[in-house]
Amino acid sequence: MALGNNFSMGQARGKAKPILVKRRKEVVAAKDYKSFSGSAVQGSAACSYSGALNITYYHNGDYIPPQVGDVIYTTKRARKPNKFTAGHIKFHDGRRYVNLTVNEIGVVTAKSNC
Repeated sequence: MALGNNFSMGQARGKAKPILVKRRKEVVAAKDYKSFSGSAVQGSAACSYSGALNITYYHNGDYIPPQVGDVIYTTKRARKPNKFTAGHIKFHDGRRYVNLTVNEIGVVTAKSNC
């Protein structure tokens, strides 16, 4: 007579599968994301930030640098919902410094030159 151990072990192993599938879908969906380096998220306009611009961000837009309406991620995964700290990011677009205003789900709501 079986004690049911095989069934319970099979269920325990199978519980992680939906998480792995979700994670894989997030990675595949983000394969075309573009990256840029910028400052840590600032509470107010980031133009006065003087530290290193060494944090890598990813975005789902078609252009580099990110445009208004693009979604910024801290990892190269298309998470839904995207958890992001609202604020400002300073980065250099190759010609000048730019201040991005980002909301709590990572959407760029404004872009201005420093």
